Amino acid sequence: MSTFEPSDIFAHWQPEWELPANGYGGVLWDLPLSSGAEDNPTSLPANVASKPVPEQGLVCFGMFINIPGRCHVQVPETAPKRLPVVLCGLDSFVGAVDSSIKGTVDPDSTYLTSALLEESSLELQITCTIVPDPVKFASNGKRLRVSGALPRCSLDIILYGPISLSDALCSFINECNDQLEDEQKLYLQDPVLCDRNVPYCNPQRLPPLDPTSVVLTFDIANLSQKPTEFEDLAPRPELLDLLDSQEDLPEAVQPPAILTSLARHQKQGLTFMLRREQGWAFDGSRPDIWEVVENEKTHHFVNRISNARQADEPPPFYGGIVADPMGLGKTLAMIALIASDAYNPMLDYSDNLSGVLGAESSGITLVIVPPALLGTWEEELRSHTAPQCISWRLYHGRSRPTDLTQLEGVTIVLTTYHTVSMEGKNPSSRQLSLLFSIKWRRMVLDEAHFIRNANSQMAQAICALDAVSRWAVTGTPIQNHINDLAALLKFLDVYPYSEKRVFDADISHHWKSGNDGEAVKRLKRLAGCILLRRSKGTVQLPVRHDQVCHVEFQPQERGLYNSLRTQAIARIDDSLLTVNHGVGAATSFISILQQIEAMRMVCNLGLLYPSRHEIPNTSSKSQDWRETSQRAFNLRLEMGPIHCFSCSFSFDGAPDPFNDAESLSPFYAQCLRCICSGCAQGKTQGSLKIPAGCGHNPPCPIAPVSTNPSGLEEPPLSLSLSTTQETAYMLTKVRALIGDLKRVPVGTKSVVFSTWRMTLDVVETALRQACIPAIRFDGKVPQRDRQSVINRFRDDPSLQVMLLTLSCGAVGLTLTVASRAYLMEPHWNPTIEDQALARIHRIGQTQEVTTVRFYVRDSFEENVVRNQQSKRDLANILLAPSGAAVGDLGHLQRLRALI
Repeated sequence: MSTFEPSDIFAHWQPEWELPANGYGGVLWDLPLSSGAEDNPTSLPANVASKPVPEQGLVCFGMFINIPGRCHVQVPETAPKRLPVVLCGLDSFVGAVDSSIKGTVDPDSTYLTSALLEESSLELQITCTIVPDPVKFASNGKRLRVSGALPRCSLDIILYGPISLSDALCSFINECNDQLEDEQKLYLQDPVLCDRNVPYCNPQRLPPLDPTSVVLTFDIANLSQKPTEFEDLAPRPELLDLLDSQEDLPEAVQPPAILTSLARHQKQGLTFMLRREQGWAFDGSRPDIWEVVENEKTHHFVNRISNARQADEPPPFYGGIVADPMGLGKTLAMIALIASDAYNPMLDYSDNLSGVLGAESSGITLVIVPPALLGTWEEELRSHTAPQCISWRLYHGRSRPTDLTQLEGVTIVLTTYHTVSMEGKNPSSRQLSLLFSIKWRRMVLDEAHFIRNANSQMAQAICALDAVSRWAVTGTPIQNHINDLAALLKFLDVYPYSEKRVFDADISHHWKSGNDGEAVKRLKRLAGCILLRRSKGTVQLPVRHDQVCHVEFQPQERGLYNSLRTQAIARIDDSLLTVNHGVGAATSFISILQQIEAMRMVCNLGLLYPSRHEIPNTSSKSQDWRETSQRAFNLRLEMGPIHCFSCSFSFDGAPDPFNDAESLSPFYAQCLRCICSGCAQGKTQGSLKIPAGCGHNPPCPIAPVSTNPSGLEEPPLSLSLSTTQETAYMLTKVRALIGDLKRVPVGTKSVVFSTWRMTLDVVETALRQACIPAIRFDGKVPQRDRQSVINRFRDDPSLQVMLLTLSCGAVGLTLTVASRAYLMEPHWNPTIEDQALARIHRIGQTQEVTTVRFYVRDSFEENVVRNQQSKRDLANILLAPSGAAVGDLGHLQRLRALI
């Protein structure tokens, strides 16, 4: 063994050297680390095939990959893919077998080659891979051929040396990485195609190699985990298919202002909307809530839902609900309805106008959307309408007009839920608002389920707007409770079901009394009159292949997971012996759920999860509930809807249309009771706006919580990734993801979804190490930058992957440029998964789509999936219903069974 001291290694290295602005780590080349000798057997020394006995005195430290350079000769296409070379200076190399191969190292990487060459105890095995230059085109579309250009190449360097160099080598890499950008950092990878059979001792490797056994470089391939297994999934049924009650409608004439050819189902949808804007069909010419029955002496109006009769004509009603599944083009359908106004042949005979066009109004359509969809609507209007035929203006932020004259010639005004709520929070503010001073021709709510809490300030403000016609657009008109639909009917102002007591009496009561058949019959009849819902099979989309990828824990990962599982079972067993009701039971229940979430985090983070992380004791009296309430709220929201204990309104993890505003926040108590903002109004204490209490005596600690997407993207446990993320360790799921991305054809774009930003942080690091270019979209991306992120992913051919959180990706985005989607973990609510995947598989998609869901075999994740198959959410299993005690014996026993 060499007597070289670790402290002497790279003695020339000075941290104050100026490191390159663009190091080798940022070059976007793809060299699979899984390459085998079959790639080019002739490029390796002959001794590889004979597998000699291990050499004495040397170890392999790993391999640096993708160091950029240029070859100084044109390499024949018949030449081997990987050429052995040697460094003949800090900035040059020559072929080890073919001396005619010469080249130079990129100047920004010579700091590394210089340091390696100056350490005489290191031995280097270097291979050169030719990288084809991207094809360039002239303005006339012809391919540009550049003569004399030197081909690009990349170098992979395997390091051998005495074991005593290990610590100093690691220090050298750390000093480099302290001064390099993330995309430039150095990582020692597992080596491939080694020409020396020596012990493998990578100082950066996590998990570390088993010190009790010597792993030789020729056996490194055996270190990989068991092969991942892909399994095809059967299509899931749509729960809202029972609302699909529309007849085969005729196709309306496409408005000339719409440039995009409308699909058959969109023209049929336009027919439905135009009919609904004519008002009640008292003559029975089409399905409607009201019909007129006449006899010789009198006539009366019959409610076809309940068979109730009345003498007075029902108030006029225009509008309805467009509830087609995600991806069927609801936005374009609404634009087509608006475009139909200007081309109605009856406009030339204004005295004969009927329905919405005949009613007095401003002639302008108000469209209300979540902030994230402002850019989407503008993009749809630009893409699908003829120039100068439909004009629109934003009413948002600094773009708000202040006078009606500023809206002259405008067809559409785009605004947000938050803007309407703020300007309509009380009667005095409405008097000062332009939004509330106009009688709109029609009002369109996109993602209308945002007003499912009819008592909230936002819903009340929106209902107070004046419009002739009202449309609710949502793929999920019923998310968690039949009351969701009742809130939409209130907004529509559809008589008599705008009154919740009538809706309850005619429909909900039958459910509660056990008469399910009558309730479903009435609901279907009501939907057939005012709701448009077609199945996804209505549109001939490209085939979608759904797969699940079962991955295996590595031994160290399995050990960490099992230890947490044992702790969770022990905590449940203790609680089963001491369970009671009230705050004690609730905090015990949350503590158990935290143990479960720790298990889920290990499935996502592997050994990056801090192994010494302590699960906080939420029952501690010294703990400030205001500091821990948000994590507790996120934890329960992850597992299923949270109900307001006062009005039963459900929070379900859907994106909140608001920014964080304390006056609009729900409140969460330490007994796990939630109070929605609607019920909290008028029950405040001082300036903090804290509700009177949770109903217990004495009241439990209570604090406001946020339902903003950026808050929901944080893991429910307070974690921070350690410096182990800077190692070459790649956790099981991410290894499977990277492997699959490397197998897809060139030019394929993919979207990677995760509930948590932290998981995407890990994936992003792995993609960077694998030189797979990606772009990020999560709750921290400013609203003004979001559309540009989408445009970059769509238009830049070098961007192969988008990393997207479920809270941002489940609503409003169109990502049909991608044809593959990956879900890094199962979500408790499979509807959220379905909404995310619909961003890709929707109208406009021209390629077959593949979706991949990652699950760790023999883990809690598999139990989540099994319950997804039998129930659409786990609230009925894990969480007590509104007002009931949490943490009783039944719930704890079910939790134990799931673990």
